[in-house]
Amino acid sequence: MADWRLRVRAVLETQFTVVVVGLLLLALLGGWMTYTAYAASEPVTEEQSTTMWEQTGAFEHSATVQEENPVFPVGTTLESRQVYFSRLSPELSGTFRTSYDVRDSGELTQTVSLVLIIRSVEDGQQENEQTVHWETTDTLANSTIDSVEPGESVSVQFAQNMSAVDTRVRRIRDEIGASPGKTEVLVRATVISQGTVNGNEVTDTNTYSLPVTFGGNTYRVDNPEPTTEQYETTQIETVDQTAGGIQNTGGPLLLIVSLGFLVGVVTVTNREHLSDTERALLAYEDDRDTFDEWISTIQLPEEAFDLPRAHATSLESLVDFAIDTDNSVIEDPDDAAYYVRHDGYLYTYRPSIQQTTYTDEQSDSSDGESRESDDE
Repeated sequence: MADWRLRVRAVLETQFTVVVVGLLLLALLGGWMTYTAYAASEPVTEEQSTTMWEQTGAFEHSATVQEENPVFPVGTTLESRQVYFSRLSPELSGTFRTSYDVRDSGELTQTVSLVLIIRSVEDGQQENEQTVHWETTDTLANSTIDSVEPGESVSVQFAQNMSAVDTRVRRIRDEIGASPGKTEVLVRATVISQGTVNGNEVTDTNTYSLPVTFGGNTYRVDNPEPTTEQYETTQIETVDQTAGGIQNTGGPLLLIVSLGFLVGVVTVTNREHLSDTERALLAYEDDRDTFDEWISTIQLPEEAFDLPRAHATSLESLVDFAIDTDNSVIEDPDDAAYYVRHDGYLYTYRPSIQQTTYTDEQSDSSDGESRESDDE
């Protein structure tokens, strides 16, 4: 049987153009990947956003029990409740805390103002759009800290009788005589920060709200999570475009391998054309594999060779004849020859190539000893 190297040479000879074009395309792809990974990488300018500093604010609240009742002892402090009882603990006490963090350094003067806002608002058609029909504002506390370091907490306390606020809301509605929209009550903290952060002058204002709603003999306090406002700066930086790992290693590797195969294909094809003997061997082996199901290996008796002979030009022709005449092709196990016995004749095909192995050195075909069956 022909070895795989002979098969490869046969494919290269018959599909030379296709193989060369394919390898050239792979080489071009490897060259393009290599170029984009190394030669074409140029620095580009990009905008980099960096957080300079951030301001955080949060409310804490509680109410102390002032009236006798069967549940809470007088003087008990109820903390961070969603609902407080207006008769038992009418006064809401609270603390607003704020602090800031910076990337490098900072020093700020901070003014914190707390006010109680009562207003009637109506939502608009757009998101976050509101119409304020009326509003009243009362100051609860003010505090100014001249020098606040990063991470330092500024605290401002307040206290407000919510039963009195509820009564005031009812009186305003009655005096106005109409109640468009919805009535809101909230404690609002305004933080004004002035100074330097990371070497830059800053002046910023932030607001934080603590909503309060009334229902019967209770008032409800929303307990929002701490709110953080971030302040960013944009810098223009020059960045080198770096290709990925596949382009860095895969591109050169693909280029080298494809060029190496291309040189090898051209060299082998130009130097070692298939000989007629090799082509005959490949053709015979292809026919043998293709028509294997029609061939039976049987030891013919000597008397079978006394019949007159007809010689087929190929194994394919002999198999076609056997199929047409409803016969099988017989392969002699001792002699590389094929026979079909029909109508007193012995139809035969003997390959001109008879060898079991193939090496890089072209070897002559060794013919087995053939039977002398021609009539003398």
